[in-house]
Amino acid sequence: MSTTLIAGCSAAAEVSPPPAGAAANAAGAPTRVEADVRFSQEMITHHWQTIQLAELAADRSTDTYVRELAEKIKQGESADIELMSGWLRSWKVEVPARNDDALHEMPGMLSATQISSLKRRSGADFDKLWLSVLGKHLGSGVQMAQIVVALGQHGPTGDLAKKMVADQSAQISEITERLA
Repeated sequence: MSTTLIAGCSAAAEVSPPPAGAAANAAGAPTRVEADVRFSQEMITHHWQTIQLAELAADRSTDTYVRELAEKIKQGESADIELMSGWLRSWKVEVPARNDDALHEMPGMLSATQISSLKRRSGADFDKLWLSVLGKHLGSGVQMAQIVVALGQHGPTGDLAKKMVADQSAQISEITERLA
């Protein structure tokens, strides 16, 4: 790996060039890498499915906790989608559109069979299954966020991913306790 010498006022410092595939700002600092772009694109798709799950709870759940969690998820994940969509547009990268029929293809996503099973249930039976599949779904989101924290270069993406890890890990713990 080559390095570039940058002269400062009193000393020279070695600075590594941006990683391959990194976009640079006017000062030459990396603003994003492929991991950042991929995270936003895939997390938007992941969030669309989480919102789809939350929408199912409105008509099927009888549990106040489930209904409140579903509403909280819809609001939070919609805001995340707007934020990540803005980044993608600024990077001149395609923003994934919501397509409920295609949400099952990415690793970590719920299958069409799991969604159909939820759609056929209501009441306590729905609530238990919904919490179970939501916990697993959020777990895959945590894994996605951990990857971009390790590989990404875009500071705001890393900050969002760290917040997702903390928030979703806490939600998974709550869900696990309720299912015990």
